[in-house]
Parts: sequence; C-alpha cells; structure tokens
Amino acid sequence: MRRRWVQALGVLGVAALLQATWVPLGIPDPGRPNLVFLVVATAAFLAPLEEGFGWALAGGLLLDLFSGGPMGHSALALMAMVPLAHGLSRPVFRGRLIMPALVAAAGTLVMESTRGILLMALQYPVDWNTALRQVILPEALWNTVGMLLFYPLFRALRPRPERPALRP
Repeated sequence: MRRRWVQALGVLGVAALLQATWVPLGIPDPGRPNLVFLVVATAAFLAPLEEGFGWALAGGLLLDLFSGGPMGHSALALMAMVPLAHGLSRPVFRGRLIMPALVAAAGTLVMESTRGILLMALQYPVDWNTALRQVILPEALWNTVGMLLFYPLFRALRPRPERPALRP
C-alpha cells in the first residue's frame, strides 16, 4: 500500500513539475493541457472515491507548490472535480473512451470554475468572459485530447482486482 502511494506521489510530482515548467514553454496560449488534472481525473475515474480525493489533494498541493499560486486552491479545485469523475465511472464505460473524454471536458469546467470562485474569494480579480475564452475552453479541449492519450495508458497500468475462483 505504501509503495503505491510513493509511486503516486512520484507521478504527481513529475506531472506538477512539468506543468509548472515545461508546458508553459512548449505550448503557446490560449490554454494549455493540465497534466496534474489528467492524472487526477484518470485516477478518480478508475479508483475508489476516497483514493480519488487523495490523488486530488496531493496533486493540487504539489501543483500549488511548484506554480507559486495561493496554497491549496488547486487542491480544492481538483477535489471538486473528483465526484464528477467517479460518478461517471461505471464498469460498462471503463473500456470506452467516450466517458473519460466527457470527464475531461466537464471536469475541466468544474475545476476551473471552482478555481475562479476561490480566487474571487481571495480578492483576486477574475474576468469570467476572458477566462472562459482564453483559458477554460481551450484547456478543456487540450484536456479532452490528452485524456484520450492518458486514459488507455493508466488503465493498462492499473492493477486489476482478482476474480474469485469458481466453485465446482
């Protein structure tokens, strides 16, 4: 169990570091994919709800640590998205890409809206019209495309529960 969380923190740490350093250099505006969001959304889609919240908390804190924003606001924004991702994860949809893509698009809207509300609560000015056009919608598009790449990889790496043996 401890080894899984060390691996999870490693994956989230690399994603947060890349998100804060390389992604802004390599991808021009408007909007960019959010690697931490993609990792957390995929984990929340595939894992139990409590584990999804753990991924969101750790990923958000690491993202805030590397990006220099208000500490905790990314964690809260990611945690707001976890129930949506988990709620849309039904076993019948786990083999299909449509639901993870929907999680990426809707989850980005929930996360960025929550982030904007939190920034407003902290007295930061938020222009919703500009944020929607230049950040939220392009990021939702990037994240949807990114989820189509991330989800099959994470699904293949996720350990599958053992099936009970059939009794004769």
